[in-house]
Amino acid sequence: MKKISTLLLSSLFSLSLLAYDGSRLSISTTSNKMDLKIEVDGRKLDMKNNSITLSNLNEGYHNVKIFRDVKRTGFGFGKKQDVIYQSSLFLKRGFHSDITVNRFGKVLVDERRIDRNDEWYNDDDFDDHNGGWDNGYGNVMSTRDFEFTKDQIRKEWLETNRLISAKTILDKNNFTSQQVKELAMLFGFENNKLEIAKYAYRKTADKENYFIVNDVFTFKSSKDELARFIRESR
Repeated sequence: MKKISTLLLSSLFSLSLLAYDGSRLSISTTSNKMDLKIEVDGRKLDMKNNSITLSNLNEGYHNVKIFRDVKRTGFGFGKKQDVIYQSSLFLKRGFHSDITVNRFGKVLVDERRIDRNDEWYNDDDFDDHNGGWDNGYGNVMSTRDFEFTKDQIRKEWLETNRLISAKTILDKNNFTSQQVKELAMLFGFENNKLEIAKYAYRKTADKENYFIVNDVFTFKSSKDELARFIRESR
C-alpha cells in the first residue's frame, strides 16, 4: 500500500512538472469593437473578454489564423473573411507566446519563458548578445527581443499608431532605463516622447537610472514635467 501511495505521488508530481514543460499561447486584442475569429491547427476557438490562452501545447509549429467576418459589397452576398494574421508559429517548450492585435489590425508577436513562481509568467530572460542576465535586472526584455520590438514599432508610419503599439508592449513587459530612452527616441514629437517616458516609468526595473531618459528631450520644460511626474509617483 505504501509503495502504491509513493508511486501515485510520484506520478502526480511528474504530471505537474509536465504541465509546466509544455508551451502556452495567448491571443488578444486591444479593441472592444473587433470581433475576431481564431483558428489554431484547424480548430475554431472563441475569445472571451477579447483574449484567449491555450496551455500545455506541444513544442513545434502550430498553424494560427486570426480573421474577422465582413459583409460582401457590390453583387456579393453573405460574408467573407478578412484575414488579419496567418502563420505557422513555432512554439518553444517552456515558453509563453503572445499575439496582440491592436485597434488598427496590426499584429505584435512576443514570447517569454514561463515561470510558475510569477503570476505573469515572467522570467529572467537570458541575453544572447551580452552573455548576462539582462544586465543584472530581472524580469526585463532581453536585447534580442527589444531590437525586434523596436523594429515592429518603427513599421508604424503614424506616431499615434506608434504610441498605441508602444503602450501595448509596455503593459506586458518590464524595461531598463536605457531601453525606455531608446523607445522614446522612436518618436519625433516632444509630447509623444514625454508621454512614453511617463507611461514607462512604472514598468522600469532600474528607476534610479531614469535620469538618462532626459537626454531625449529638446526642451527643459519636458525634463521638469517628467521630474514632477516621478516625484508624484513615488
